[in-house]
Amino acid sequence: MIEPQTHSQMKQEIKSRMDSDRWLLDQLRDEIRPLRNNVRRIQPRATTSISLVGTDGGNNRLQFDPFLVHLIRVVDSSNNQYCLEAVTPTTSVSELSSAQFTADRIPRTVLGEMMAFLGVTHLSDLSHMIRSTDDDRPRSPSWIQVYRELMEWAKAYDDSKRSWCWSVGNKTSVR
Repeated sequence: MIEPQTHSQMKQEIKSRMDSDRWLLDQLRDEIRPLRNNVRRIQPRATTSISLVGTDGGNNRLQFDPFLVHLIRVVDSSNNQYCLEAVTPTTSVSELSSAQFTADRIPRTVLGEMMAFLGVTHLSDLSHMIRSTDDDRPRSPSWIQVYRELMEWAKAYDDSKRSWCWSVGNKTSVR
């Protein structure tokens, strides 16, 4: 369940992504603008035929989201939230990589902890699926799923690290 404070955080995350990707909407509008003069109105017509159409209602939605915002949210079974981010296919990979650490290169997130443990500082070093172009934009939109999975693995790594530390400190078996 999404709590009210989480809702406001999600709203801010989405707004931030949309602000950084505003150029994409502007580019789409520039591409469509020349079509304005070619639009024709479909006039109503009288008809004497009837067509029966069956549909399941599942695929009758038209959605326009030029930003393609994806929410990355990692929660445990008790609804404790460990990650909430909004990313788009054009989100800067370097920006996301640096967001995992403080300015002093101290891990800020569970993904940052895992990256530090593995000795990497950039997301592209974790997976070949997260690659960027010369302008630091991802090459493929499928990288978002990989990023989400990395966040989940980082949380699992964090849990296992805590379990191991707890068991060593108490000289018991891993719980």
